[in-house]
Amino acid sequence: MIVSLMLTGVLCCALAETTLPDTSATVWTKVKGNVVRVFSPVRISSRYNQGCVGGTKCQFFLVCWMSGGSLGSSCGPLYTCCVTPSSQDIQPAFYGPVVNDPYCGRSSTRISRIVGGSDASFGQFPWQAFVQVGGSRCGGALVGPRHVVTAGHCVARSQHNPTSIRVTLGDYILHSDIESLPHEDFKVAEVRLHPNFRFTPQADRFDVAVLILDRNAHYQDNIKPICLPQKDASFLGRTSHVAGWGALQAGSKLRPKVLQHAAVPVIENAVCETWHRKRGINIRIHEEMMCAGYEFGGRDACQGDSGGPLMLNDYGVWYLIGIVSAGYSCAKQYQPGIYHRVSSSSDWISANVQSSLTKR
Repeated sequence: MIVSLMLTGVLCCALAETTLPDTSATVWTKVKGNVVRVFSPVRISSRYNQGCVGGTKCQFFLVCWMSGGSLGSSCGPLYTCCVTPSSQDIQPAFYGPVVNDPYCGRSSTRISRIVGGSDASFGQFPWQAFVQVGGSRCGGALVGPRHVVTAGHCVARSQHNPTSIRVTLGDYILHSDIESLPHEDFKVAEVRLHPNFRFTPQADRFDVAVLILDRNAHYQDNIKPICLPQKDASFLGRTSHVAGWGALQAGSKLRPKVLQHAAVPVIENAVCETWHRKRGINIRIHEEMMCAGYEFGGRDACQGDSGGPLMLNDYGVWYLIGIVSAGYSCAKQYQPGIYHRVSSSSDWISANVQSSLTKR
């Protein structure tokens, strides 16, 4: 549900986005009542041929409902990936110290225009990744030589088929070669989904994955990694930035070619829940989640931004503090964007980066 950065100044909520024609519920979202949820970008087109992931179990929909479960994605005619209380159990773990790439977090440009949403500068966010899964699109962030972090729901269905995923680094104007430095395209060798990832009827739990690319990226001004925050670090009240190529407004088919960005403040989870309740949306923001946005909307992520970075500049060093995860419409009053809180999983991300480096 990542808010896409818009030329008109209003970022939109959204997650993964497909290139198929838009419908009332976009390909990466699903409407339950008045709730707009972000799902796997390939869910609608190929769900009948996919198994259930994220702790869910394929059951006849009435069996799921009568046993107290919640209906998830479809896994066949009249069958659903049932979300049961047991599948939502989370086992916290510690994966070791957070180790950052020595070249992380340095941008060659400064933030200048941030009112509403606006064009980023070339190389301003050199860790920004463009992730394509079949006909769908998400965002991501480079955190190591061959390691991109994205939303779990974007790639969960492709966990056992990583070759279906393509990642582009260093891009600025999509499908263009006019930039002063070239972008690089990568295949994905492995998808590592967080062990506590769960599809849920609301925002997905531990919505994060690490993509291991097929080769190392060549660091240059438009391709650099972003830093990971220390475990459990808090950024409450700080101004962060979200970036992506997502929709300019909810339900719109228009997508910017130039990378967009917008500034949004990090807010308390309890405040986020209260704001949503004012719109009749009863949602629980778990500890591994966070919200960023304004009480009266105006700036947000949107369709196609899912998996992209929520970033914070701390004394000239950029940190990945959130991952676009879910949202209820885009940039609307009392409906801020919902993100995975990276400081809740930074140790896990770091451990996966380090382990893949030692295996080479």
